[in-house]
Amino acid sequence: MNFEILRLCEKDAAAAAEIEKLCFSHPWSEATMASEMKNPYSDFFGAFCGGELAGYVGGRTVAGETEIFNVAVAPKFRRNGVGKSLLEKFIAAVREKESAVIFLEVRASNLPAIGLYEKEGFVFCGIRKDYYDDPKENALLMRLAFDGTQETEDPIECWDEE
Repeated sequence: MNFEILRLCEKDAAAAAEIEKLCFSHPWSEATMASEMKNPYSDFFGAFCGGELAGYVGGRTVAGETEIFNVAVAPKFRRNGVGKSLLEKFIAAVREKESAVIFLEVRASNLPAIGLYEKEGFVFCGIRKDYYDDPKENALLMRLAFDGTQETEDPIECWDEE
C-alpha cells in the first residue's frame, strides 16, 4: 500500500475526528482535534492514501518530554505499516525538538499496538488501573527514553500486586 506521511493542521481535524470515531470508545471531537492541532507544542502527522486520511498520530512536547495522545489507523488501512510509519515519523520529529522521552498509554488488551510500541523501543513503566471505560480496563504506561535509560516493569507482576 502506498501512502504519504504529512504534517496535519486544523483543516484535517474533521477527517481525524472521523478516524477517532472508528477507533476509540470516547473519541475526540473535531473541535478538540482542531484546537490541539493548532497548539504550537503539539505535533500531528497523518498517513494519506489516495488523498484519504488513513491514520494519524498526535502528541505534545513540553519541557523536554513528549506525550503521545493517540495513534489511530482506520480499520480498512490496518496491517499495512501505516501505524509503524506514523510512529517513526513522530519519533523523528520530537527528537529534532530535543525531547528526552516519549510517554504513552495503551489498553492492556491492545496487543497489536503494544507489539508495535515495543518494536519501536518503548518499554513498560507502569499501570493506570481502570483508566479506560467502555469497557473498563487498565492502561499500560510505556516510555521511550532517547538517552538509553529505559526503566521497565513487568506488567504481569504489577497486576499480581493488585
